[in-house]
Amino acid sequence: MRVFAAAALVSLTMTSASADEIEWQRQIVKANVAWADKRWAILKIDDAVYLKDGQSAYLTHEGKVYKWSLTAPPGIVPAVKYANGKALIRMLGQEGDLDLLTEKDNVLALNERVDIVAQKTQIEPGQEGLRVMVYNQDSKAAKEFAGVEYYPYAKKYVVKATLEPLAAPVAEDFQTSRGWWKRFYKVGEAVFMLDGKEQRLPFYSGTSDASKLTEITAFFMDQLTGKETYGVGRYIDIAVESGLPQTLTIDFNTAYNPNCARSPHFNCPQAKVTLTADLRAGERKPRTFPDH
Repeated sequence: MRVFAAAALVSLTMTSASADEIEWQRQIVKANVAWADKRWAILKIDDAVYLKDGQSAYLTHEGKVYKWSLTAPPGIVPAVKYANGKALIRMLGQEGDLDLLTEKDNVLALNERVDIVAQKTQIEPGQEGLRVMVYNQDSKAAKEFAGVEYYPYAKKYVVKATLEPLAAPVAEDFQTSRGWWKRFYKVGEAVFMLDGKEQRLPFYSGTSDASKLTEITAFFMDQLTGKETYGVGRYIDIAVESGLPQTLTIDFNTAYNPNCARSPHFNCPQAKVTLTADLRAGERKPRTFPDH
């Protein structure tokens, strides 16, 4: 599938395809790289742990598969502690703690095949914590990945919308794929016609500061959700500059599945809004699902 996607991009650039369609195909190629090809690809994550302030996790392994444990095992193993906004990691032979978050790209290589990556992330509404991943270049899931599947590009799913902005971003909490809750800030609603019916789609930001908006995101379901499209819903991102625009171009061909569609190691918000259309555009439901 990844080879096909790259070949399709070459084919599109040699035809009369629109710039939007070519960019859509580039998105598919990039998605395949992000899922399985690059060193820190999503499907190369063996395990992830989410830590609150003061919590620690210990890295163990069975054969070539690495796992995090919140309980210290016998012997000496790599350990990560989240304390005062720092990811402190202790390794065999390392005196004291190394603040992983000060390292380049937040990455520490255990060996040529395995990396630890730490990132600050929201673990409860308004509460920051630490997500620590262990990436394994020998991941079976990455090697067996057949590629993302999208519906054929359709111009009718590129719509013009009027944006009804809120006076100020409003906090709204979403249940997530892990059964937790995550906070986003509603900035307005897009109003548009689709399949002859008026639709209203809320857009959100990760910040409550309207002056810092660079991108807004919609989480949505459609009449095919759980059948042909992913059950948690799909997302669509739109870049914004110098405040919110009065109108938006929403290209549903670029709608994508969240990371939890194939990896149980993420904390993805579940969509609340259901469009009335059979929206055969954007990414389809994955062939296989992770165990949540």
